Amino acid sequence: MAGYARIVRSDIAVVTSVGSEHNRSLESLEVTRDEKAHLVRVLPASGLAVLNGDDANVLWMRKQTRARVRTFGFGETNDVRASPFVLDWRHGLRFHVSTPEGTREARVRLMGWPMVYPILAAVTVALEEGVGLDRALEALRTLEPTHGRLQAVPLARGAMLLRDDIKSAQETIEAALDLLGQIPAKRRMVVLGDVSEPVGAQGPVYRCLGQRVVEVASKAVFLTGNNFSAYVAGARKGGRPPEGVVNAHGRVKLAIEALKDELGPGDVVLIKGRTIQHLARVAIGLMGGQVGCELTHCDVKLRCE
Repeated sequence: MAGYARIVRSDIAVVTSVGSEHNRSLESLEVTRDEKAHLVRVLPASGLAVLNGDDANVLWMRKQTRARVRTFGFGETNDVRASPFVLDWRHGLRFHVSTPEGTREARVRLMGWPMVYPILAAVTVALEEGVGLDRALEALRTLEPTHGRLQAVPLARGAMLLRDDIKSAQETIEAALDLLGQIPAKRRMVVLGDVSEPVGAQGPVYRCLGQRVVEVASKAVFLTGNNFSAYVAGARKGGRPPEGVVNAHGRVKLAIEALKDELGPGDVVLIKGRTIQHLARVAIGLMGGQVGCELTHCDVKLRCE
């Protein structure tokens, strides 16, 4: 990051979070935050660091820069802050944004509490750049969800997909399950692959997620290599009998077959997995597309569509 930061030499740097995504290569959140902090260390004194004030590892960076600092988040001490949001399923989120220019209602097409943070960061930068609050929020109202990131997709038979199939750090899995639990669905189902770079021993991580899945979903399809037994142990602890859990043995076709004939109006399916698993193929199959690829892991940086 230091090399990139010296090349770009930004006037404004935004840091939204420090998480476990780089755990295997950087070993700890402290190392990760130190690496990301190079973004703010190179800022000039006239620059601006826009930091997530709710994340202690991000807020730590305010002492790593000579630039001005503005914070955003839900906490009362932030310069730009959001009220608790209301989920308007299929349409997005509603919440109030409080800033030095006043308070306004924000309506966005993004879904889930993690998506509030980039909205707040964008508002913070906009205000510092002289864009009025009303104009900024009106522009953000048109922002579409990023492909495969908490993206709601309708199916022909009335069911809905909640696609979050790009990455699967543990924090993002938990956030996706939180959102799924808030959706007013007839039935909730989950297709879940492997965890990206889990922190600590893998067994407890997978057991905890297995329990969490069955607390919010009536059916779970797991696409994993060596961790299915841990998922099942967690599911049993959560009270889900084995017939509510499907082992797809890492094969997307088995996952598609386990769901496609039973989906109907009011059903919602969350799809979540590691980038190299390309679980977008499950979404493609449930949307009526033909899936011929059987790879369990693939490093190609292309969308399966």
